[in-house]
Amino acid sequence: MGTPQSYIAFAPFGIGVMCALTYFERGDDVYGWWLGARDSEYESAYFKLESYFTVRPTRFYATAGMDLYGGWRFLYSSRTPQLDKPVPVEDEAAHELDRLQGEFVAEWLFFDDDEQARHERIEYDKANFPLRHVNLRPARLRRFDQSQPVWVYRSHDFDMEILHYLQQYWPLDYK
Repeated sequence: MGTPQSYIAFAPFGIGVMCALTYFERGDDVYGWWLGARDSEYESAYFKLESYFTVRPTRFYATAGMDLYGGWRFLYSSRTPQLDKPVPVEDEAAHELDRLQGEFVAEWLFFDDDEQARHERIEYDKANFPLRHVNLRPARLRRFDQSQPVWVYRSHDFDMEILHYLQQYWPLDYK
């Protein structure tokens, strides 16, 4: 498994978290998790880019929301993305995705209904940021490039081509 990589786009005075993405490479494949805005709601899913690092066509699988153990339910690289039958997620990959998502959320995000996030809500008030259902931990904001209206963070070795590939197909507004 490769080192996890992350990308976050944040509109502090707009929708808030536009996109939060983390992934790792395993052999020829890319596995990860995203969360982002779609209309006025947030959607999240686990994904697999099968054969991404080969000359074969990439198959872009995704779960239905956070249902990792229900299998890959969508093949977004297909004309008709919803699969008739789910494709099982490999056990080792499922455990690693679950761990990766948990660590990513703990480090970067908090939710409006999180009782433990009192300090984060106070910091949002001080910055005059609107509190959304999904929010960034204020302590992490200094790591963002804040030179544009949409602030961006990306880890050092983040592969922008993976993001561009996902944006072609995923259901998020962040294109």
